[in-house]
Amino acid sequence: MGKFDGYVLVSDFDGTLIDHQHSVSPENVRAVRRFIAEGGRFLGATGRTELNVIPFAEGLPMTSPWILYNGAAIYDWSTGRFIYKAVLDRPLTEAFLRKVMAKFPGVNVQVFMGGPFAQVNPSARPDTLAVREAQYFENKPLEAIVDDWLKVLFCTDLPEEIAAIEAMLGEDPLGTQVHKTHSGARYFELTAPGVTKGSALKWLKEKLQPTPRCVVAIGDYTNDVEMLCEADIAAAPESALAEVKAYADIITNGHTESAIADLIDRLESYDCASGGSRAIISPATTG
Repeated sequence: MGKFDGYVLVSDFDGTLIDHQHSVSPENVRAVRRFIAEGGRFLGATGRTELNVIPFAEGLPMTSPWILYNGAAIYDWSTGRFIYKAVLDRPLTEAFLRKVMAKFPGVNVQVFMGGPFAQVNPSARPDTLAVREAQYFENKPLEAIVDDWLKVLFCTDLPEEIAAIEAMLGEDPLGTQVHKTHSGARYFELTAPGVTKGSALKWLKEKLQPTPRCVVAIGDYTNDVEMLCEADIAAAPESALAEVKAYADIITNGHTESAIADLIDRLESYDCASGGSRAIISPATTG
């Protein structure tokens, strides 16, 4: 019997699992392999697509389904298929995107459907991270997208544009039909109502066999809060936002210092029951 039998460890990706060079450190890889060998299950939770995870997860065993699109999908690496999807209201979302693109022609608007994401605003400034990482995306008009919409993302270096788009959403019919989140200083995202990393983790906990004995989650940004609240033990890297660390039972090394390896070391002597239970924060209060 392994020391981590019944444990599930869920890690945010950017700013937690991967470092400033956008790679998983050898220390993290070795620790995850040890965690799995001792009976644990390890999975990621990210806003990325399945295609834009693989190039940066070298060495990690992808033996469990991962939460993608900030909770709008769960992907099974063993079958190459989604086992869960939460879909946006297409007519309302498309109408809102057209309003945004008309008012802010420079904002990069992205639609996520599974596979390469679509950049739909022809006048948009580049998403520099997507370009630098050579992420999988296509330039495609809204009317050419035939698949279900899982997530919409607005990318801009101008904070006033993010604020204005969020204000527009508050006055739009779509505003009550989505969950909104800031996944980074440059990113504002929309998923279906109530859809977060936390809601996806809740769904997954009910499906995993055998039933998890202890769920551990670690994340660094505000879009991780619901996931931390869904866990038995919540953790955050030292490099996380202060408001996120306030939800953590464990503060680990920063993400550039192999936070996941540090967390797994700490779990060897941490009592799962001592993590306590925390109420799930409703989307309405997290914005």
